Amino acid sequence: MRTGPCLSLEAVVFDMDGVLVDTEPLHYATACALVSPAQLSLGDYERFIGTKDLASWLQKTYEIPEDIVRKRSSDLFLAELETNGIKPLPGIADLIDAALAQGLAIAVVTMTQPDWTEATLQASGLRERFDVIITRNDVEHGKPAPDIYLHAANRLGANVECSIAIEDSIPGISSASSAGMQVVQLRQATYVPEPQSAAHAVLDTIDEFDHRWLNHGIT
Repeated sequence: MRTGPCLSLEAVVFDMDGVLVDTEPLHYATACALVSPAQLSLGDYERFIGTKDLASWLQKTYEIPEDIVRKRSSDLFLAELETNGIKPLPGIADLIDAALAQGLAIAVVTMTQPDWTEATLQASGLRERFDVIITRNDVEHGKPAPDIYLHAANRLGANVECSIAIEDSIPGISSASSAGMQVVQLRQATYVPEPQSAAHAVLDTIDEFDHRWLNHGIT
């Protein structure tokens, strides 16, 4: 694998929730409905954005069997997508199309379970743009471990240092950075952390993405 400066960008890898679509308000509303009439604070919920640990925490905290948590949340979430759909975040489809026009490999890399991932991408109208979709089921260790981004690079046939990852969450940024990718932190969704030092660029909207990065990368 090549080391050192990247002469030509090879891939752009997109996280899904908070990057392609703003699903976190829907996920939070679903979690609140699950524990009702008990209360789930936004602060507690935000600790699990970008991870797969919420269901286990809900089970322990609210004494709801994890299989019930997963089934009820899945039913609520998928029904909402089917009824109301979900729009891509502004500007994101244009960036995907620009990357494709540049001949770059692209992928979705998400900690969301496969059926939710497929439903979300279909509901947003973005599914047909992606041939490679990596979910938490594809690796043993999810974000913030680097495994999922290393796996994505391998699937795309791209060098990690010649790949840009667009992320929003702290675990996701840590994962992509640890894998050796160039990381863009996008702060366009509803729930976003403070700017992270591990990111090579921090953007408040995707319109701030410098399309010259699609040629030679950020660094």
